[in-house]
Amino acid sequence: MKITILNVKTHQLAKRFNRSGMTLIEISLVIALLLGLISVVFLGIGNYRVGADKAKCKMQLAAVQKAVRSAANMQNLAIASALAQADVFGPGLLLTSVPVCPTGGTYTWTGTVPAVGTPYGNCDVAGTGPTSTHVLPTTETADW
Repeated sequence: MKITILNVKTHQLAKRFNRSGMTLIEISLVIALLLGLISVVFLGIGNYRVGADKAKCKMQLAAVQKAVRSAANMQNLAIASALAQADVFGPGLLLTSVPVCPTGGTYTWTGTVPAVGTPYGNCDVAGTGPTSTHVLPTTETADW
């Protein structure tokens, strides 16, 4: 008789622990964690785009600087010699088209052959922080 009592008790315990499925609390916790991770990803994408726009702007200004510097070397132009925008951008010239800032900023060109460390052009996007400004500090153009 004791054997049957033990079997009934172990059967009830086994039945309690062998339930399959998830409770409502477990499901809601999983959903909350997934939503938190998704929100972090979306916030990161916004910051990534701001930094990518700045990098593209800087790369375009560096390409113009290299073209101006090589033209000055090939034409034997001295520093501060006139080199107008019409002589730099256009079909058959140094660059085929005028670059456009990815965030809608305006490029200004000096119109002269710059000294080393001075950019030929700059962007007017000031931004709100160090990753959003496109204005080039002299530390970034020291070897230009």
